[in-house]
Amino acid sequence: MDAFDYIIIGAGSAGAVLASKLTENSATRVLVIEAGGSPETALMTMPKGFSKNLRKPDHMWHFQVKQPAGSDRPDEVWVRGRTLGGSSSVNGMVYTRCQPEDYNEWNDRAGPGWGWSDMKRAFMAIEDHELGATSSRGAGGPLHVAPTKFRYPLTERLLDAGVQMGVPRKDDINGEDQEGVGYYNYKIRNGRRVSAYTAFLKPAMSRPNLTVSTQTYVDRIIFEGARAVGVAARRNGEAVTFRSKGEIILAAGAIMSPKILQLSGIGPGEHLRKFGIEVRVDSPDVGGRMREHLGFTIPYRLKNDPGINNQLYGIGLVKSVLRYYLNRSGVLATGPYEVGGFVRTLPESTRPDAQIYLGGFATPRNEKGLPSGNSVEHLPGVSISGHLLQNTSEGTVMIASADPQVAPVITPNWLDTERDQRAAVVLVRYLRKWMTMPALAPYIDHEISPGMKVQSDEDILATFKRLSYCGLHATSSCRMGNDNRAVLDNQLRVRGVEGLRVVDCSAMPNLVTGNTSAPAMAMGWLAAEVIRNQAG
Repeated sequence: MDAFDYIIIGAGSAGAVLASKLTENSATRVLVIEAGGSPETALMTMPKGFSKNLRKPDHMWHFQVKQPAGSDRPDEVWVRGRTLGGSSSVNGMVYTRCQPEDYNEWNDRAGPGWGWSDMKRAFMAIEDHELGATSSRGAGGPLHVAPTKFRYPLTERLLDAGVQMGVPRKDDINGEDQEGVGYYNYKIRNGRRVSAYTAFLKPAMSRPNLTVSTQTYVDRIIFEGARAVGVAARRNGEAVTFRSKGEIILAAGAIMSPKILQLSGIGPGEHLRKFGIEVRVDSPDVGGRMREHLGFTIPYRLKNDPGINNQLYGIGLVKSVLRYYLNRSGVLATGPYEVGGFVRTLPESTRPDAQIYLGGFATPRNEKGLPSGNSVEHLPGVSISGHLLQNTSEGTVMIASADPQVAPVITPNWLDTERDQRAAVVLVRYLRKWMTMPALAPYIDHEISPGMKVQSDEDILATFKRLSYCGLHATSSCRMGNDNRAVLDNQLRVRGVEGLRVVDCSAMPNLVTGNTSAPAMAMGWLAAEVIRNQAG
């Protein structure tokens, strides 16, 4: 079998960008391996269709999460994209570049090449922002970005309430300082999702030096001595092997990348030996030090305002579907929430510690206050959600077997620190206060869940632990760093072996202040430069 110059495992936000950039050199042969298939279905290209896709196993990984003993949290499932484009083909499409301080910390923790000046250059190169180019915003790149066009009277009231909270209103909350409130930027163009697949991978697939193998599950990396030389995988149930004469690049995400490393003998030695795996590199932080955002939603009943619930069920939904297919507009042509904000809720915070999402709908709740189904209520509602952005609690992703088909064990350790517990209580009070501002108060009937009976810090924390949800932004499970436990160096190379890198959210040294898809794309862009420069 002929060997490829590069094998990229995973066609998500980082992997798709890598494939596009590396194949610009026609002499470089690249293979992309993806466990899923094509994302070109009606619901995956329709922006609002994401809420239906999240439950479909055809295009999603569904990972069960281990809850602490005695926890009253319900069964928790983490979803990730399993398709070309990865999670960028199924997520909420929010485009955030996060804070400059995030990337300057990368420089401090991992080494040069990842500071704000580097990442800013990558963001500007990939962006085709509808608001036009500025000194810090890109236009003309492959990835179309635009503020949401779907607006209604309630969205302006939500924005005004934020201003009354003391949060500055911004036309673009992706500037050098994201702190503020405004309409979300989305990766949407002409009413259709823009993903890493449509922006980067699909255009590159016409190049003869790019091969894409879909429905292919990677079991482990193959080594000769200390060098990674191939990949053992399964395609349509049949064992297949791919060879590399250059490098293998893991871009499978914060859950699957540490799993594949561990199955390949790179990880916590004691844990790997339990399953009879020969330890190639005893790297204790593979699958460890994982961090995540944690979210909490408060739905309210509206009065004197219809919101948009009535556009998402019954005859209203029929009209919305017709509008979408006639001119690609309306409620189905936008993302999950129209209004967003980045705010500081804790007095010691020097950058936003919470991300706010607001929209004119509410979803049904059961008697325990948990969402029931993925439909919307038939009565007018509005929802405010917040993500804790600077969580200090750390979790793990660990294999449970030497069998690659067995899912890993995910242990988030939510709210494991006093700081995170305090931040959770403060966030709930902050969200509630937003909804009492004069711009909104006349339109709010009551809080649906958890209800105003939950008032004390103890009750709020207990409710937060029970009703909070994953932010879908896991990082750091294969982190790069300059300490002796870091899995990667600042060139994203796996320490202890040769010819193997990790380029995805698992490589990030810390959480970023916002959604992770855009930072993963920028990381892929810079990683391609590093790889090409080192290859000469």
